[in-house]
Amino acid sequence: MKFKYYFFLATLVFLLSNCSGKEKDQGIAKKKVFEPNVQKRAEAYRDSSGGILGDFKKQNNSGNFEFATSNVLWRATLETLDFIPLQSVSYSGGTLITDWYGNSKESIKIQVNFKSSTLETSSLEVKSFKKTCKNESNCAVAANNSDFNINIKNKILSKARKLNINSKKNKKK
Repeated sequence: MKFKYYFFLATLVFLLSNCSGKEKDQGIAKKKVFEPNVQKRAEAYRDSSGGILGDFKKQNNSGNFEFATSNVLWRATLETLDFIPLQSVSYSGGTLITDWYGNSKESIKIQVNFKSSTLETSSLEVKSFKKTCKNESNCAVAANNSDFNINIKNKILSKARKLNINSKKNKKK
């Protein structure tokens, strides 16, 4: 009986000694303190992860940030797809999704995923889907062919190049 008592007491002392406040050494998570200033939190996140699109990176360490209005790929995509209603747009998430566009028998939906804000072919990915309906209740949705996606991507990149050239000309004036 005494052995059980001493064993229990030794176990209890061992367990309690692990709660001594040495959080880092003992693997116990510290309470996370959040910065109340949103701007400082955003800068800390940008510095630690580079941001989702890299758009919040400082340009030439000047302190000027690039947002949607100065991102030529973003603007070019909006201008290229301006004839289609948009379903979902998330600049911070790097995604633009159109609504279904077409008639009651055939329609398309386009999704553009931005991988970075640099003007390169690898900076965006275009996916499209085609919905074909025999009647209102009998519709089939399939991924559209890659030629259509490449065509849309090339139009966006072409528009972005033009916008980039125009913005550089305007800065020189």
